[in-house]
Amino acid sequence: MYRQTRLTKPEDMEPFDPGGKPPRFRLRHFVYLTVSVLLAGGIIAMAYLLATTTQSADDLALTHEKALVNEALNHQLDLLARDQTFLAVNDQTVKEVESGHIGKAAADMIAARTWLDFDHDWTLVIGPDNDLMMVAAEDEVVPASGGREVLLAARDLVTRARDGYFSVRRPAAEGYRVRYVEKGELAPIYASDVREVDGKPALVSAMAIIPETDALTLPDGAPGVLLSVRLIETRLLASVSQTFLLDDFRYSSSPVSTDANVPVTVNGDAPIGYFEWISAAPGTAIRYAIGPIATAIILAFLLIGYISARKLAQKSKALEDSEARNRYLALHDTLTGLGNRTYFGDLLDAAMDKCDTSPCAVLAIDLDRFKQVNDTYGHEAGDMVIRNVARRLKEAIAGSGIVARTGGDEFLALITSNVEESHLRWLCDTIIEEASKPIPVAGGMAHIGVSIGWAIAPKNGDTASLVLCLADQSLYHAKENGRNMAVFVEDLFREDMAAREKEASENGADKRKSA
Repeated sequence: MYRQTRLTKPEDMEPFDPGGKPPRFRLRHFVYLTVSVLLAGGIIAMAYLLATTTQSADDLALTHEKALVNEALNHQLDLLARDQTFLAVNDQTVKEVESGHIGKAAADMIAARTWLDFDHDWTLVIGPDNDLMMVAAEDEVVPASGGREVLLAARDLVTRARDGYFSVRRPAAEGYRVRYVEKGELAPIYASDVREVDGKPALVSAMAIIPETDALTLPDGAPGVLLSVRLIETRLLASVSQTFLLDDFRYSSSPVSTDANVPVTVNGDAPIGYFEWISAAPGTAIRYAIGPIATAIILAFLLIGYISARKLAQKSKALEDSEARNRYLALHDTLTGLGNRTYFGDLLDAAMDKCDTSPCAVLAIDLDRFKQVNDTYGHEAGDMVIRNVARRLKEAIAGSGIVARTGGDEFLALITSNVEESHLRWLCDTIIEEASKPIPVAGGMAHIGVSIGWAIAPKNGDTASLVLCLADQSLYHAKENGRNMAVFVEDLFREDMAAREKEASENGADKRKSA
């Protein structure tokens, strides 16, 4: 059978609040916050490190790829120029140009050789007077009118090639010569670049036609120019793609949406097209490769962090609960759930500090005939009576103040809401009426009463000790004069004054009789 003891917390009593609202931010909240911040910081740092390093790898790879594309184009342009030297730096070609007419045999030879040996799609021979002396489409000589579009697209290159020739020619006995090879590189007698020819990208090179040997010299004036065009088509693109390991290397005449491109411009104008490809993007490949692993690691960190935070929070909560329990016990009566003398003293001191503007009253309450209950029914019944009286006192005083248990059958109440004498007398009557109701205990019914003494601050006293002392004196008077009653300290003053007046009246009467 369940047996209540003095330390048992009654189920019908409300939990005691030892002093204000509990703090909203507790130690366990700090633990959760700290672990969350550490985990979030670690995850963000990992993600940032992964993102920045892989993006740097992508950017570096793209930079190298663009450099490779530019190098590949320059290399192809150099090859085109070197291929031209076989016909542009040639005594026979010089003679044909100086004669003012290129014969059929020479024209067929030039067309066949540039197409079959070097894959040149267009070959033009431009005379000193800018007339088209020969035009070949692939390996076929065509009318001069067929090369006008090509010449129009490369007019600036022809001019640059002639300017280069003028800058390096040297006077000779009967004209001018050019040493076209200087330290292993071609002299600046040519100009090459990427152009659009008939709407297609092409490698274009213009080279001045000069003698190969010292047997010939050039007259003063502009030299003839050999203009070679190689369209950038599938075979050339595939060759560049294979040589430099560029995925899907292609040419587009419209703007592209990716960064893997090199624009093709003419004389600094707007791009006429773009070379584009699919970047290797090693960083992106790394992200895809280690993404699942990184996700698993992050989830593991989150799980470990959650478990750790939960355990730390549990320990923190246990510590908080222990501290709260200690604070509770320091201010709490374990039998009734009411505040103890320390708690009441703290509240009374606070009330006395502002009693000048907010008066308060102290009620000293003592049970009558409680010893008989203990002697008749036992201490467990006595505990039951104390708990019931505490509950009744709390209900009666609710809204007016607080009540505390300060001894075995002693209680103190602090009234702060309404300290009018009439209200306090009504409140005391209510307390006496409620406390005097029979209380069922094991073995019968307990019948008790209460005696009350009360005083008002600052009307009757302006210190906590004085008010308590006056309330105790009033309580003592109530118990000495019949019990189960309430005595206001001013009632003592009134009785004392009435006794003094009666004694004075009697003394006056005696004196008159004696006289």
